[in-house]
Amino acid sequence: MNERSAMIVSNLQTRGNSVRAVLLIIIVAATVRFAVAAAVGLSVDESYTVAISRRLALSYYDHPPLHVWLVGMWAKLVGREDPWVVRSPFIVLFAGTTWIMFRLTASAFGDRAGFWAALALNLAPLFTIGTGSWVLPDGPLAIFSLLTVWLSLQANSESLSARAELLTWVAAGAAAGLALLSKYLAIFPILGLGLFLLTSRYRRVLTSPAPWLALLVAGVLFTPVIAWNAAHGWVSFSFQGSRALAHPFSLIRCAQEIAGQLAYLLPWTAAALAYALVRALSQPPSEGWRWLFVCLSIVPLVFFSLAGLWTTVLPHWPAIGWLFTFPLLGYEFARMERNGARWPLQLASLAAAALMLLLTLTVSQAMTGWMYSSVPGVPADDPTTDVLDWSELRDALTSRHLLKRGVVVATVSWIDAGKVDYALHGEIPVLCLSSDPRQFAFLRDARRFTGGEAIIVANAARADWRQLAQQHFERIETLPDVELTRGGRAGLTLRVARGVGLKTE
Repeated sequence: MNERSAMIVSNLQTRGNSVRAVLLIIIVAATVRFAVAAAVGLSVDESYTVAISRRLALSYYDHPPLHVWLVGMWAKLVGREDPWVVRSPFIVLFAGTTWIMFRLTASAFGDRAGFWAALALNLAPLFTIGTGSWVLPDGPLAIFSLLTVWLSLQANSESLSARAELLTWVAAGAAAGLALLSKYLAIFPILGLGLFLLTSRYRRVLTSPAPWLALLVAGVLFTPVIAWNAAHGWVSFSFQGSRALAHPFSLIRCAQEIAGQLAYLLPWTAAALAYALVRALSQPPSEGWRWLFVCLSIVPLVFFSLAGLWTTVLPHWPAIGWLFTFPLLGYEFARMERNGARWPLQLASLAAAALMLLLTLTVSQAMTGWMYSSVPGVPADDPTTDVLDWSELRDALTSRHLLKRGVVVATVSWIDAGKVDYALHGEIPVLCLSSDPRQFAFLRDARRFTGGEAIIVANAARADWRQLAQQHFERIETLPDVELTRGGRAGLTLRVARGVGLKTE
């Protein structure tokens, strides 16, 4: 066998090994996600999403509609709303996300880099837990953003005919449209692609109608969101825009929010990603595809990092920027591996062990609350109660004969409304008597129930629930609390009351 033939065989073997390794990552990670999905209840945002998904609409108050459509149609198809059932489409989507991350990175830097990018993505809690399985817009956003970039990269292949290039750009536009239907933050990958085309040797592409046609396709797919907002006073755009309202300038808040981003990734993963991004930034724009991923990641990362100086930034918002640093990390790890370095494998092993430990502790605490009886000094505010389903509420209210025909249940926050509505399976009307009812403002007209009675339910941690509810009723009669349990231990206390004479004006 001559040298050229040996090289071809070696490359094929490397590719085959990488493909098999990525498929194994997908299978193992999906198995873990299904196990976690079956073990813990829905979070606040997930319960809210499932509740509002029972009534399909062109769009919704908080976000574009794709994730709501997905869970709503899937739940109707299978006839169940168990946590593992409604999370299943998002787990499957992330399996696709992992594969596209591999193919995208491999197209740019080779199969070994693609393997490392796919592995690192599945070891970062921000992606492998939240984006990878929860009923949130981030799952569809991730897969369709990556698909947009991968198709755009394929469209620039010199081997494509003019027709194939046009069709590939149209497909990229469709993927971008689906990303926009997932979350407004999809604008960042689109801007990143534009920045790359403007600042690289591929700027000639902008003289072709193909990318502009792709942009038109994306805009057409986004029209349901425009139509819904036009019919509802542009409330979704106003709500999201209000989040950018200025707070007092604060370096401390900015530093805390950047630290939050790094914690969601795990410090060592964050450090590796930051290193790969800085290395790529040190290279000129002409340095191949690395500049593409710099453009895709740097815009949202800089925007949200600076935004922390004047407003509150949630740690998962910049995730769309971090998503595109994984190909850069894959490039660096593959380069180091070729140079004989072993620490990428050691770091991956550490990250995997830390992630499994974190998952084990968090899931077991969420299921049983064991830390409060076993670990001294645990803070009273337990964030894992966020995934405690309120399913016992339905049985408790039924046993007290409170869920009579014609009764409604009222809450004083959209958070409680989502938990209550999910627990009641949509069988009892739930009103959100709040200045911020979110999508509940469009589900039911509270005026239909004016003058009637309602069962009020509130999380006991909300000290002002009675004061907030009082303004909506002639009088309130206190009823016994409902105690939610987990693993035989007390989990959460719910306040219950009867509101008489509902006032809706």
